[in-house]
Amino acid sequence: MNHKLRLKHPSGAEFEAEGPVDFILAEKEIFLRGLPAAPAGRQEQARPAQENAWNELTETRNGIVFLKEKHPQLKAAEAALLLLAAAAQLTGARNTSALALSSAIKTSGYMPGRLDRLLAKAAKDGLVRASGTKRNRAYRITDRGLERASLEAVKLV
Repeated sequence: MNHKLRLKHPSGAEFEAEGPVDFILAEKEIFLRGLPAAPAGRQEQARPAQENAWNELTETRNGIVFLKEKHPQLKAAEAALLLLAAAAQLTGARNTSALALSSAIKTSGYMPGRLDRLLAKAAKDGLVRASGTKRNRAYRITDRGLERASLEAVKLV
């Protein structure tokens, strides 16, 4: 009986194997040994700082995460990226509907216009992914987008 395993490491490295369980486990161990180890202390300190930044910058009401105040140095596209990241970090929702995101941007004090045009550059840069069409569209922040937004959030606080 064949099994399949797919892993994605925070560093961006990916692993995929298919076959018997023993083979997959052996290959997984080799893959994990080849990855650079992140210093545990540094990672543990960064997590509370980022969580505090999200709590300082955002507020959640009726299931929608929005910025507490408008930041003049942010454009609507950057605010959208921050909102997607905050939703992913605080509520665990990696996918956000276009309608909810548009509402969050407007509540945050920005006039977004069309989201597909607003997030086109972010999608091209691999920071967000869009799925669905028209009114059924949803946006998902990528790991790369989450990193960039987290750094920006820490700077704003």
